[in-house]
Amino acid sequence: MGERLSPLHRIHGSAGADFTDFGGWTMPVAFDGIKDEHLAVRGSAGIFDVSHMSEVTVEGPDSEAVLDRLTTNDV
Repeated sequence: MGERLSPLHRIHGSAGADFTDFGGWTMPVAFDGIKDEHLAVRGSAGIFDVSHMSEVTVEGPDSEAVLDRLTTNDV
């Protein structure tokens, strides 16, 4: 499997995820079955973990202020 785990890895594991290596990350590929997943998302909500897609570095004297303006929570 991949060397890196997303912040949601334990939650995915607790939900019965099957994992695969995706670019060095261990990511969920499926849960109980496509029909059950479809019904769960239609009936409540779904989360798509994109932790593996990018990494951003923000540097500089105003970096904290910039991030505060970009996010809903204070950094």
